[in-house]
Amino acid sequence: MVVERGTCMHLTIHLRPYATPFAIPIHYNYYLQAAIYEGLSKEVGGFFHDTGFEYEGRKLKLFTFSRLLGKSTLDREKGEFSFSGDVTFIVSSPIKQFCSSLATGFLKLGSVRIASVPFSVTAVEVAEPQATGTSLLVRAMSPVTVYSTMTKYDGSKYTCYFDPREPEFQRLILSNLAKKYQVLTQEEPPQTPPFRIVPKGVPKLSIVDYKGTVVKGYSCLFLLEGPPQLLQIALDAGLGAKNSQGFGCIIPEQPVPAKTVHI
Repeated sequence: MVVERGTCMHLTIHLRPYATPFAIPIHYNYYLQAAIYEGLSKEVGGFFHDTGFEYEGRKLKLFTFSRLLGKSTLDREKGEFSFSGDVTFIVSSPIKQFCSSLATGFLKLGSVRIASVPFSVTAVEVAEPQATGTSLLVRAMSPVTVYSTMTKYDGSKYTCYFDPREPEFQRLILSNLAKKYQVLTQEEPPQTPPFRIVPKGVPKLSIVDYKGTVVKGYSCLFLLEGPPQLLQIALDAGLGAKNSQGFGCIIPEQPVPAKTVHI
């Protein structure tokens, strides 16, 4: 597949359940990811699932998605969220074919299943947020995660996740953005002005089980400062790691005009 980088698209997928209320497992990232792959064409879905974009032996998928957005209550005993009506979720990518294929696929399918719950797709909303300056206030629509693999005294490995208030968090966020920039442009990332990420308020910790792996991430408003090109990468492909598993989806706090396609 010949990959084209296009204008960043944030797709908001509007879903209507066939029956309410309905329950979704607390740890539903995998099910939502599976629904996204179902909406992609065979060629595009196969490329993103199996191939991705290689960087130093790792495969970057270069898309991200939000949590499910809607009225819900949490039942910890049952391990599920109970939703009472329509829901939406956001998907973004810097890759033109991904956005076009997903929007077209969902509109053609007209329905989607998340876990065991069927929904009709009622609309796809398209926004094109742009980082035009060196400062951008964003809201995390799914937890932002960065981590390092550490070695214990006995030689065993463990994963250390970082809080946004720790210096290592900023270093790893910048390193991750630089990798994405290099993959997309084949160029070294711009260095000025210096990149900063500042949490506004107290970050909320989320602990997510993704296919048996426990991931820690944080949600809040973030002030991003730095080269517009890197801020754009953050909007397009997500902040931090594990974006294609449902982490690091951000939107500008200032609303962006959107076009809506209804079914």
